[in-house]
Amino acid sequence: MLTLDFTCTLPNGIHARPASEIEQRAQAFSASITLINLSKKTQADAKSVLGMIGADITHGDLCQFLIEGRDQQAAFDLLHAFLRDEFEDCDEPLAVSPDNHTLPLPVFIEHANPDYVRGNGVSKGIGRGIPVHIDAVDLLELSRLEPATDAVRQQQQLKDAWALTQKNFGDADTGAAPVLAAQLKLLSDPAFKRCLLSHTTTRNALQAIALTAQALSEPLLKSSSQYLRERVIDIRDLCQSIAANLLGRALEPPLTLNQDSIVISSGTLTPGQFLRLRNPHLKGIVMGDGGETSHTVILARSFGIPLLSGVTQCDSIMRTASMLILDSRHGVLVANPNAAMESWYRMESEKQQRISARSAPLRGQQVLTADGTPVSVLANIALAVEAQGVFAQGADGIGLFRTEMLFCERSQAPDEEEQYQAYSEVLRCAAGKKITIRTLDIGGDKPCDFLDLPKEENPFLGYRAVRMYPQFHDIFTTQARALLRASVAGPLNIMVPMVATLAEIQWLHSQFHQIADTLQQGEIPVGEWHLGIMVEVPSTLYLLEKAAKYLDFVSIGSNDLAQYFFACDRGNPYVRHLYDYRNPTFLALMRDITQRAQAAGLAISLCGEMAADKQMLPLLVGMGLTQLSMAAGTIASCKEALMSLNIQQCQQLLETAILSESSEDVSEHVEQFMRVQMQKPVLDADLLLLDKTVSSKEEAIKLLTDNLEVQQRVVSGSLVEKAIWEREAVFSTALGFSVAIPHCKSPHILHSSISLLRLTTPLCWGEDVDVQLVIMLTVNEQEQEDHMKIFSRLARKLMHSDFREKLYMLSDSAAITALLSTELAL
Repeated sequence: MLTLDFTCTLPNGIHARPASEIEQRAQAFSASITLINLSKKTQADAKSVLGMIGADITHGDLCQFLIEGRDQQAAFDLLHAFLRDEFEDCDEPLAVSPDNHTLPLPVFIEHANPDYVRGNGVSKGIGRGIPVHIDAVDLLELSRLEPATDAVRQQQQLKDAWALTQKNFGDADTGAAPVLAAQLKLLSDPAFKRCLLSHTTTRNALQAIALTAQALSEPLLKSSSQYLRERVIDIRDLCQSIAANLLGRALEPPLTLNQDSIVISSGTLTPGQFLRLRNPHLKGIVMGDGGETSHTVILARSFGIPLLSGVTQCDSIMRTASMLILDSRHGVLVANPNAAMESWYRMESEKQQRISARSAPLRGQQVLTADGTPVSVLANIALAVEAQGVFAQGADGIGLFRTEMLFCERSQAPDEEEQYQAYSEVLRCAAGKKITIRTLDIGGDKPCDFLDLPKEENPFLGYRAVRMYPQFHDIFTTQARALLRASVAGPLNIMVPMVATLAEIQWLHSQFHQIADTLQQGEIPVGEWHLGIMVEVPSTLYLLEKAAKYLDFVSIGSNDLAQYFFACDRGNPYVRHLYDYRNPTFLALMRDITQRAQAAGLAISLCGEMAADKQMLPLLVGMGLTQLSMAAGTIASCKEALMSLNIQQCQQLLETAILSESSEDVSEHVEQFMRVQMQKPVLDADLLLLDKTVSSKEEAIKLLTDNLEVQQRVVSGSLVEKAIWEREAVFSTALGFSVAIPHCKSPHILHSSISLLRLTTPLCWGEDVDVQLVIMLTVNEQEQEDHMKIFSRLARKLMHSDFREKLYMLSDSAAITALLSTELAL
């Protein structure tokens, strides 16, 4: 018997993902391996994911592997190496949203005094709709309504229902693939099925399922880790799916949302319930339980549905509500909104529409830089179902479709037909736009169970991607056939990762052309296709001229290229600081790759984190990179930023950056360049809101601060609104003569601005003072001194009736802008 002690250093403890890593290694040995939580006096079979999750191992717990059997030494050696080299990389800290239970509400909402409850907005957004209440399913109660059956029949029913549930996961919504894969891991765990079949004295099979849910949930509910407690939702969801398959019907009455709705669950909406409810009328979700790591929350984020969790007082207010407004950004749910809240929702929705409309003209077109150079802004995706969404967000094409999600988290590789359908779906959706699909990039940080890859000392420099294709030739050929067949649906760029030598390029060229010939000889059509490689290994810099006769394009993978260029693992905390794409030497490498590719006649693009970094855009354009692929959420802002750039100026900036001595120097040069390029004047016609009708001071201030957000002059309109009201609390800014001058300084102001609101009818500003003209000054803290001089000049000018009269009478925004600029010497 051997023992191996360690401390759990994972931020979320040993949950499904790290437990799966341990289980995969433990299954390779005949020796029994027990994982003991010495801190909590619990233990589990290390060959059971569910068992290990139930051991409640959280960050800092003292643990031990107890290993006994014929091959115990080999198991000890492997687990010891795993704990030393890989354990800390099994998980990562959660991206936790701030708890907005206690954050102050926007001032407008506070002043509206609505009936509301607070919660934690874990999927951000705003929605309005009727309340739809969903009660939790009680399997024990349902089992009492079913007839009794004998033990033999129960066992067969349970086995059949379990198998059908497992099969159904393969036919489920591909948009939810990562969540469903995690649930399938739990369902497939031998401990799950053992527990399901262990209840031999129950009245019927449904009662056995109910007891299984209780037994598997009990240790998780006792955990001190919120993350582990939230896995109970998955257990309940799986048991409810098994129960539905057992009964051959849904456990709940069918519910279809026919009008805009906010769905409310006093407990937790399960992933299965979410997927059944999802349609355009689902405007928001409210749950009593469920945090950042709930799979329901993950799905809500994926589909852009606002979700508020931790709402424990829902029933008292919401059962009688006829209409709800949910704002998960500020953590609030409003019941039966009054006129002021309806006005707030209308204004908030209009602001979001204006922000969306600002970039809308760019969505259907390729942007041009300030001097007329076209730039394609492409999207990175991992699932075919994402394609429609990224095109709706303005992507000019797809620069990187990672195909790994089709292969991972399954017991065998997808067949040719499944891959063909996925690739064809994207190409059809593209309707002729550029599509680049990357072939399988397994290995390194992307293991794949069914390939049984060897354990490597340094997997990032080892057996991965193109280096595996000759050994796994059937898998490679199947993917190549599916890709080439799919090219009939539209022009296709096929991109191969991790290429380092000319011999690999020649082999790939030969293989793809042979496979294309074989398909055509079999009368299987092949469309337009092009072959390229990712430039992520530095050696490819010197291959480009020779490679041009075999390739059509290359794409720089900046993530791995930087990692290999600096010989550092970017996931290793000890050397992560070396991974820096702002480093002048790396910028020089990127420039040289681009120039050599262009000289060889190869089309070149960039996919990687660097492409989405707006600070890097002028440097990338300066290199000559005009095809940039990035996450869909950054497309609109990058398109807007590109339009202000001048190629020649960007080239000069690049040379200055390459001659710099440090990354810090590069950042300073770029920031100075961007300040000049993006500088906004203090006064602009877009800041003038003329002849508007508002019903309150709150509406007037919100209208002005919302406009600043639309014009990209502030980080957040509501934060500047709060700063304005804080200034109003000192004393009213009504100046007399029916004029008010609200003002503030704030770090949330990006560009100092003068805004003007002219009202159709007088408005009470407080203290029995009516105003009809509101001139607002919002000042960046770093520019306070200069702009306070403007404030003084403005106050003096407003004392003169002829100046005020012109502001009231002029009907043209340009004329008012010219007047203010002249009188205030702007």
